[in-house]
Amino acid sequence: MIKTPINSILFCWMSACLLIGFVETAHCADKTLDESNFRILGLFIGNCAPQDIYSKLGPGISFKDEARPDVTQVCYVSDKDETLILFAFEYFQCSGFRLLSQKKKFYKWHFCEKSPLVSGHLATESGINLGMRRSRMKAILGAPQGESDENLTYVYEWKQKGNPSETKRDSPDSRDAKIAPDRTVKATIRAEFSDAKLISFDLSKSMQ
Repeated sequence: MIKTPINSILFCWMSACLLIGFVETAHCADKTLDESNFRILGLFIGNCAPQDIYSKLGPGISFKDEARPDVTQVCYVSDKDETLILFAFEYFQCSGFRLLSQKKKFYKWHFCEKSPLVSGHLATESGINLGMRRSRMKAILGAPQGESDENLTYVYEWKQKGNPSETKRDSPDSRDAKIAPDRTVKATIRAEFSDAKLISFDLSKSMQ
């Protein structure tokens, strides 16, 4: 009988774990998120300003995110139920939103203005809404990168091609135009469930 040293077994096992981890990480990179997931209330996360939010939902009270000083937030609550939506802004561009089925889970909910557009029926263009089952979310977003009894986590990262931009407005010569450099887009989704139903949906987006 051939005996395999325990050290060799451990080495092979650790190598396999590292390889699996590398494959999973590579799988997460260059994974895009459909634009419909960034659209809610007709607003596109990553391409809207505070004024767009105010025009849609009415005037709101903005405040700083204590954990992230560069982030400004504004929130709205339903006049029918306990639903809350929170928008985040960085450099005057919306960078994310959060949906909550219980407004009092957000510690600054009393800063939120009421809006008839906010309710438990609020959904992203892709169909993600509070109260949905995790199986439905997986059908929309695919397999998560992190999963527990109460949470699903998705991480996306991809390259976005730069767009042509004029360097000299008054010059008709196309040679004066240049292509903006490619940018890395990162998106993170954190979903929380209770009794298998979605109670919190948090999406953030950044570009570098």
